[in-house]
Formats: sequence, C-alpha cells, structure tokens
Amino acid sequence: MTLNIGCSGWSYEGWKDNFYPKKMENKEYLSYYSKFFRFVEIDSTYYHIPSRSTVRGWKDKTPTDFRFSLKFPKVITHEKKLEDVTKPLSILFYALEPLIDKTLTLLIQLPPFLSESKGFNPLQDMVRHLDKRFRYSLEVRHSSWFIDNVYDFLKENNISLVWSVRDELEPPSILTSDQVYIRFIGDRSISEMDFGKIVKNRRNEMLEYVKQVRDFQNENSSIRDVLIAFNNHFAGFGPQSVNDFLKLMNMSEIDWRTELESYENNSSRSNGRYQSSLSDFPK
Repeated sequence: MTLNIGCSGWSYEGWKDNFYPKKMENKEYLSYYSKFFRFVEIDSTYYHIPSRSTVRGWKDKTPTDFRFSLKFPKVITHEKKLEDVTKPLSILFYALEPLIDKTLTLLIQLPPFLSESKGFNPLQDMVRHLDKRFRYSLEVRHSSWFIDNVYDFLKENNISLVWSVRDELEPPSILTSDQVYIRFIGDRSISEMDFGKIVKNRRNEMLEYVKQVRDFQNENSSIRDVLIAFNNHFAGFGPQSVNDFLKLMNMSEIDWRTELESYENNSSRSNGRYQSSLSDFPK
C-alpha cells in the first residue's frame, strides 16, 4: 500500500513566508512544492479545462515519482449535470493525456443539488464514455447517494467513493475500489487571509482516519493506494495539517522550514539581489 499525502492546490499567497520564500515567483511554486510532497490535488481543472501545454508543464516541473489527482471540470458535473458530456470529456482527456503516468485519479465531484434520483442514470451513462487509461473517484454531496445500488456500481467499475471530511455532510467509509481517497475539507469559515497558519484544532477528525489508515497498513489489505488531500479550509494551513496527520501516524514530518530558512539566507547574500533559481539551495 502506498500513502500519497499532500495538499489541495499549491498556489496560495498566504503560504508565502510560511512555506514559500517571500520573493519566490508563482511560476516556481509547483517545483518548490514537489521538493517536499509527492502528491497534490489540482482544483483549477474544476473551473476550466487546461491547455495541453499547461498540463505538460505540470509534468515537467515535478519529479518522476510525483503524483496528481485532478478535479473534473464543472461544465460536466455542475452545468451539464453529467448529461450529454461526450464532447467536453473528449476535450478533457486530450488535454490531460501528457499527465497519464503521473495521475492517480480524476475526481468527479458532484454538486449538492444533484441527488441520486437525478444523477445516477447520467453517471452510469457517462462512465461508459470515460477514458479507461485513467482511474476515477466519485465525491457526492447529497445523502441520497449513500445506498447499496450506488456502492455496487462503483465496485463494478473500480471507482472509489471519496471520503470527504466536511462539516456539512460526511459520507460513510465505504470501500468501493482498491484506492482510498480522503479529502479533509472542513468548511468555508476560514478566510483566505488566514491561510498560512493553523486556525482550528482538527485533531479529533484526523484521529478517526489515522486509525483506518493504520488498519490498512496492518491488515493484508487489497488497498493499493491511499490518497489524502488537505484543504486550507480544513484547519487553515494545508502543509501543517499534513505534518499533524503524519505525527499522529508516528511517521516523519516534512521539514520545509529548514529549506525555507536556507533559501532566504542565500537570497540575502549577493548584495540584496534575490537568487530565484531552485538550485540556489541544498538538495
């Protein structure tokens, strides 16, 4: 079993001086992030289908063992509600093709207004048109989906039911594939102005899932991958939430602060000229 743990996104101004060097440019964020984490969830693909060159850039900026999950675009899930989506699906899969080898799953996040009675038939039809080279995960936000018919369909198609740790609705921890995808989302009460520091104590919520991940490790389990993504809205600062989870797992925490200090020290030398190359700090 492989544990893939990281954050929901990487491009946050609130992380400057807390995770990213203060003067680092946005275009360097992903390369820097991937020095510490080996997994990230991409949220921007929800808002629009990226260009193929953008996707190729994500591939080229990260190490060979780095992995992604990418959210389905809202035009498919929220606007078309999974109906008549063969054309946007085709555009999406063409755009994402350069990243196939680094993609763990594509996240199909359904809107809270889409119930099982309205969405299950379109979902079954859409699944027939999915690119089989990718894996898929389903996140539902209406309680009507938590029924055996849905679970059986997901199992038949090896699609994981996402375990979303949200304040509004938390799904049952049902296994429907050999992947487990845990999204620590929380709520929207934490302002973006506070990203970069822990605002809420979420230890109890983490402990419940720490136990389950430990059970997967200790059992002769069929689970191949566990994906864990921390949103800033969960506690305030995704990277620190990752470390808090690792600490509860009795695993080594990620030390980005030493590298941040080294980067800033190197920047302050050279008579005040900022050294923007990632090669300026130790590997």
